[in-house]
Amino acid sequence: MSELLLELFSEEIPATMQQKAAVAYEEIFAKYFQEQTISFASIKSYVGPRRLTIHVTGIGAYISASKKEVKGPKTSAPENAIHGFCHSNGISKGLLSRQEIKGVEYFVYEQMTAEQQTKDILQKTLMDPISTYVWPKSMFWGDYQIKWVRPLRNIMCIFDGQTLDFKYGHLVANNKSFGHRFMSPEPFEVTNFAEYKQKLSDNFVVLDHFERKVYISKESNKIAAKMGLVIKEDNDLLEEVTGLVEYPQVLLGSIDQKFLSVPSEVLSSSMRSHQKYFSLFDQKGDFAPYFLFVSNIAATNPELVVQGNEKVLSARLSDALYFYNQDLKTKLNQKSQKLDKIIFHAKLGTVGDKVQRVAKIAEYLLPNNEDIVKAALVCKSDIVSEVVGEFPNLQGIMGYYYAKYESLNEDVAVAIRDHYKPQGPSDSCPTGIAAFLALADKIDSLCGLMLAGEKPSGSKDPFALRRQALGIVRIVLENELLVNISELVDVAVSGYSVYKKDANLCSASQIIEFLEDRMRHFLKDEYSHELVNAVLDLEKEPSLVNTKIKLDSLQRFVKEDAYTDLIIAYKRASNIVAGFVGKNEKINESLFDNNYEKNLYNFLQDYEPKIKAEIMAKNYSESLKMLAAMRAPISSFFDNVMVKVDNQIVANNRLLLLSKAKQIFDQIAKFDQL
Repeated sequence: MSELLLELFSEEIPATMQQKAAVAYEEIFAKYFQEQTISFASIKSYVGPRRLTIHVTGIGAYISASKKEVKGPKTSAPENAIHGFCHSNGISKGLLSRQEIKGVEYFVYEQMTAEQQTKDILQKTLMDPISTYVWPKSMFWGDYQIKWVRPLRNIMCIFDGQTLDFKYGHLVANNKSFGHRFMSPEPFEVTNFAEYKQKLSDNFVVLDHFERKVYISKESNKIAAKMGLVIKEDNDLLEEVTGLVEYPQVLLGSIDQKFLSVPSEVLSSSMRSHQKYFSLFDQKGDFAPYFLFVSNIAATNPELVVQGNEKVLSARLSDALYFYNQDLKTKLNQKSQKLDKIIFHAKLGTVGDKVQRVAKIAEYLLPNNEDIVKAALVCKSDIVSEVVGEFPNLQGIMGYYYAKYESLNEDVAVAIRDHYKPQGPSDSCPTGIAAFLALADKIDSLCGLMLAGEKPSGSKDPFALRRQALGIVRIVLENELLVNISELVDVAVSGYSVYKKDANLCSASQIIEFLEDRMRHFLKDEYSHELVNAVLDLEKEPSLVNTKIKLDSLQRFVKEDAYTDLIIAYKRASNIVAGFVGKNEKINESLFDNNYEKNLYNFLQDYEPKIKAEIMAKNYSESLKMLAAMRAPISSFFDNVMVKVDNQIVANNRLLLLSKAKQIFDQIAKFDQL
């Protein structure tokens, strides 16, 4: 069995595009081999800053002869159409046979393909899979006609130890590769993958992305541990840095003490976004004045490399220090005045308008609390700060530091910092007044944007409204906030009344339905679909917390012995009274002619007020226990009483009895969904 080794050698491939391309090329080449009926054992791709390599093993030397039926025109087609088909396939009409396909007769040509050498097919067609992948951004260069993510400098292609010299654009494939750009730039020849990987290693290139990543991680942790420090976990940065280097060397630098007056988040963001450096912290979680960086060269004098990086970082942090000091010169309420010039949404006014709405919603959620109103009015002020202008990811965080600098109390500062939370499933939920402010902010955004017609469609959700809605659900449930969702939506919607002309593309009930759908999505891993459908109804029970309590109670109840008989009885009652319109009539006891009717009636008279009281008190487990006691009287009723008798008055009275029993069930949950 043979192997194929293909290397596309280019100028620097953007690190953030590398892994997606590597996965895509594996899929593209697998499909290509299948289409060409070339057998193979495995396909593995390797990617780095200057090369993308495909290695295919277990390839058969020959492609077996094959027979394929080629469908031609209908037998009733014009003669010139039949002649054209024969001409395009290089055959005479006498070689055609007739075949009925789905009731229509066609001419069919049995095409025979002789055994072929795999090498010949690869040489003729390998350029096809190379050009199949579409990079997020690609380019032409010079006067060449091929297009790739960066200029291609060389193509190496080896099959079964021999060079496959196919042509791709202006390049002809050869058996040469290149080492490290600076440490070993000269070309070298290879004949197989093992030799290729070894020669790359000898020439200061680590081919495998995973090997480079593991090395960087281990060396970084080793250096940090020696210093008694820990690295800020950042897998995205680790992935990106791995894609920037071919021969990683981890080095430690220090940060001038003058920069430590700047919040650590600013320092970390500056190092991460501009320099791709890793931040270090002590065992208590406090920022340490050191950083780790990954060099792409094994320097003879690493101290000089460290000094150079420290100098570059010092310039970056000087900018951050300047921005921070400038921001401290104006108070948050002064900054908030600039929010009137920032558009929240073309149809919904400015961020300044939004802040006023959020403050009113927050006051509704937490009446007579000065702190939450104070926090709401300045929660977006850091948007106009110099630091957030440079590092948008620090919104809220910088507001916290500015609030602390102004000596605002801790609750206000934390509410400003955390009101964007949670920003994803892995993010923590805010607590205290921050939870109420976050809820107010999210419900305002959700309602406003849906009113403006920005409801998500399919996979498109440009304003992340699904995430906003899930954030609302999590905040309410994790903080056990007894919030009436229907009222909350009405309060938020009323804040947009001045935008009726542009913001009337959605109703409050549709917003509640959207929230209900997100609640259903949130609960799907904890409860069955049927159970959630039976309980979740924000119009009847607008409290998410009470809905969750009811779900827990019902989930325990359905596992009890009484449940099976009870649900069978309920569904029988539900089917019998379906379409019955006499529900407002009163049950006439004088029409009972047996004890089974009387027992069920007496049970309902006795237990209905008790069950209602437990439901009102949110004691769902207790109400379900009482409901379970109905199993005996209702089962006996069905076993011994015919409901739809000839006497219409008696039949109607029995239907009223069953309707009353069903109504008690329905007050707890939609049992017909179970």
